[in-house]
Amino acid sequence: MLHPLPTLRQAAEITVAFALSTLITALFIRVYGGYVSQETMILSGSIAGGKWAIQILLGWLLLGAKRWIYIRELGIACLIGSLVLIPFSITSGAALYFFGSLLASICAMGTTVVIRLKAAGFAWRWPALWFLLLSVAVTLQLTIVFHIL
Repeated sequence: MLHPLPTLRQAAEITVAFALSTLITALFIRVYGGYVSQETMILSGSIAGGKWAIQILLGWLLLGAKRWIYIRELGIACLIGSLVLIPFSITSGAALYFFGSLLASICAMGTTVVIRLKAAGFAWRWPALWFLLLSVAVTLQLTIVFHIL
């Protein structure tokens, strides 16, 4: 079964949102300076990116004609969360400010995901999936990257 391609506008929104988010998040990770090595920086970014990749893949596989709307909404949420990280990236504050920035970013993304997916007519399970994958990603970050848990 063929699935429609995204409109030019959808493709542009998705591309710009994820590209800017990737750049801002990479700057945020680089500025923090609390990673023990370059490898842990890469691992941290990979965990965050992997969460988004899994959601995109599941949306691609399961949503048919609504897939591009879902992926666009994820991109917008990702960008909003990344924009919240800019103040830290500019000021390069302390570790507490780093984790506070992450928490603020997560809250902004979670709120955006819930509101925008509901408005777009998606079932509750799609925002729930976002929160489930977020929980896995945070657990991986805290155990593998930061050795807190």
